[in-house]
Amino acid sequence: MDNLQIGMIADGGRTGQTDFKAYGSNRIGISGCMVLLVDSGCAIVSVGFRRRVLRQGMMTVLFYDDTFWIERSSNTFLCRYVVLADDNVQEAIYKLASPYFWDSLTENPLLRPDSKQWELLEAWYEQTVWICRNLANEYINPMLRNNIYNLFMAMDSEMMQGDEMEKRSISRSRRLIIKFLKLVAQHFRTTREVSFYAQQLCITTTYLYKLTHRRWNLSPKELIDQQTICEIKTLLSNTDMSVKEIAATLHFEDTPYLCRYFRQRTGMSPMEYRNHTSCS
Repeated sequence: MDNLQIGMIADGGRTGQTDFKAYGSNRIGISGCMVLLVDSGCAIVSVGFRRRVLRQGMMTVLFYDDTFWIERSSNTFLCRYVVLADDNVQEAIYKLASPYFWDSLTENPLLRPDSKQWELLEAWYEQTVWICRNLANEYINPMLRNNIYNLFMAMDSEMMQGDEMEKRSISRSRRLIIKFLKLVAQHFRTTREVSFYAQQLCITTTYLYKLTHRRWNLSPKELIDQQTICEIKTLLSNTDMSVKEIAATLHFEDTPYLCRYFRQRTGMSPMEYRNHTSCS
């Protein structure tokens, strides 16, 4: 996350401001957890294969297995961010057992706090900056772990104020969709067979197709391919890996197959894409 190196840096945590323009339209890799507070402007973003609008006054919490990239943004788009290392996030994830919180956050990752909630979020952000800036090294990580857990608990409490019937409406199909997206994020580098994901979910490939088509008007294979293409673009743009090395990393049969796969879905070869992004 190169342009996120700007700002206050501490062991296990990082804070600052970014407009994400250094990433272009490439996937933004997340290590651990990233909290964004949008201070100005707006952007069209993709989160979990869905296009959404991220505006001033909104927030989002993203994790290592989320797919996130910015398609385009206004000139005034600017966010404050907190990036926490995985070690400082896992404890909070394990401690907060509320299935409603995690399902709701997966379903609606972009949140619009009211004025009072925004004021509290700003205080939480300033506290995180203070932790990174002022504490002795041995205290930073324990404090960051407590801080992110406190944020998750507060968010869960606010979400639980909603209608009880809505909380009970998290259906089996919705849970399957959420689990499918998580499985894709975990395994797309090694397998792109729809049958693998259906087996992991203990459903048929036909039922999985119905779920994704009803939700996004896309097949499971198209969703898997979107993730794969996004990863190939990221490796082409942000690393010096050869196309052969990328093919091996993503478990393609051989380099020509990856080239055909990429061209069919983007209209250009991997090297054409690399040259295009290096010149833009």
